[in-house]
Amino acid sequence: MIRILTKQNAFSVRTFWVSLILVAAISCKKDPETQPKPIPTTVLISGKEYPTVAIGNQVWTTANYEGPGGLAYKTGSEKPEYGRYYTFEEAKAITVPAGWRLPTRQDYTALAESQGVVFTGNRAMIQEAIKKLTSTTNWRAIPGTNASGFNAHPAGYSYQNSDPADGDISEFWTAEGTTFSIQESATGKAHNISFYGNDSAGYRFNVRFVKNQ
Repeated sequence: MIRILTKQNAFSVRTFWVSLILVAAISCKKDPETQPKPIPTTVLISGKEYPTVAIGNQVWTTANYEGPGGLAYKTGSEKPEYGRYYTFEEAKAITVPAGWRLPTRQDYTALAESQGVVFTGNRAMIQEAIKKLTSTTNWRAIPGTNASGFNAHPAGYSYQNSDPADGDISEFWTAEGTTFSIQESATGKAHNISFYGNDSAGYRFNVRFVKNQ
């Protein structure tokens, strides 16, 4: 007996095969929970691995340096995320892998501008975008969002080896011997950024590193 394929039968067959293909495609898709997680990127400096993140056209360390020398925060066991505090001479002497460097003022400017921060001269005043650079914890009044991954904690600084007063300032050495400073505004509603030309004698600040992508 010859079976005649009607329009209705042809439609049913086509629908069956389309459904079969869709089921196969869905079953081949991996559950997002079982997919391999990205491996965090790090750089080895002075025998310690530091996490890094790509921001704009740069790659930054996202934790404060805590290698040999420097001054600890209080006894050294509190708030390890603050790292250690270095004089400018100590910061310049740190050996980093090829391609890495102590950031220049231009590097820090590019970092902030990549997050939408706008500078007038050497300052960026009361701007919401600065929160993208700051940590979500430790700030007295204005927690950041850390949307950039830079994760600047308000570790403060030390003068003449005094205990750092933390909570409202995150400040880092630049290669020029100035500093890049993120501060809570007096209004308690936003952060400010300033570059300071410090007389480096007696001052200790945190240190980060950068390289080009």
